[in-house]
Amino acid sequence: MPIPEKIGIVLATYNPDLKYFQKQIQSIQNQTWHNWVCHIVDDCSQPEYQTAIQKNIENDSRFVCHFHSHNLRHYHNFERGLQYCIEDPKITAIAFSDQDDIWIPEKLEVLLKKLRLEQALLVHSDLELINSDDKTINHSTWDFEGRNPEKATVELLLLRNVVTGCSLLFCTSLIAYVLPFPQQDEIGWHHDWWVALVAIQKGKIGHIRQPLVRYRLHTSNVVGAMQNAGNFYTELMLWFQKKYRITGKSYLIHSNLSKAFEARFYQKLDSNWSNPFDNRRLDFGLGILELCYQSWKVGYRSEGIALRIWIFKILFDIQQIKNYIFKLLPKFTAIKSNIQNK
Repeated sequence: MPIPEKIGIVLATYNPDLKYFQKQIQSIQNQTWHNWVCHIVDDCSQPEYQTAIQKNIENDSRFVCHFHSHNLRHYHNFERGLQYCIEDPKITAIAFSDQDDIWIPEKLEVLLKKLRLEQALLVHSDLELINSDDKTINHSTWDFEGRNPEKATVELLLLRNVVTGCSLLFCTSLIAYVLPFPQQDEIGWHHDWWVALVAIQKGKIGHIRQPLVRYRLHTSNVVGAMQNAGNFYTELMLWFQKKYRITGKSYLIHSNLSKAFEARFYQKLDSNWSNPFDNRRLDFGLGILELCYQSWKVGYRSEGIALRIWIFKILFDIQQIKNYIFKLLPKFTAIKSNIQNK
């Protein structure tokens, strides 16, 4: 009888709410797929939390704790967790876990079956939204946020991430392309976005329209959920709530992510591939407008995001022109002065 595949779970922690953490641990223990190891990667929690984490898993050898004295924040903490997984050659697939959700008992089993049946590199599922009291807010995060992940392409995924980390499972063969994570001076994109981009570039992503995670929304979420997140009206209301402030930060995040992606895969990209968010090209966001049209055409439901970033790209290009003119002005002044002196 063949030995069932071993799944590695990376559970990132930082001063977790212990009530929620205990429920997360129990839901992993209750999985119908039993051959797994869970690396709890703690990002320099306070000593009392570290003690509580150890107490919650002390009677289950499938959990391995790694406590660190240096805080890397969640993005690089998940990267650190992947390093522990690749040390075990028996692990064939990897899942991410937050510290405060609840997994459906069949989660790992359903994901792994889909991964192998579709010969995908990564699979992910819908999520049920719950509040701090475990009560359902919405039965489908994908419907709530207006996600249509089946329509994703490399370019559309660069525009908007539709893969949630705690819902995914991916082949260990992907790690060679995922690691190291691109460096960020300030965290602009999360680990799941990067892993999903690598997966769709290298192969196939499978989608499961069945909620396999009860995804908790509360005030301490690093990443949450927003109703109709990609449409124009939602983007307009967000801008209104920010009192019409324009910082251009979201454009720079997309620009930096797309540059990191291009740098990692430039030898594998089609010769006709063009980075729609390239800040080195003075195109006033033409590539972003094309993405907006593509999103509308296929039903990706992210036109509002595209239009927001397009506006910021126009402003960015205008500033570039201004900077160029200001650099030239002293030269023109000097030339004019020389002519007058003659």
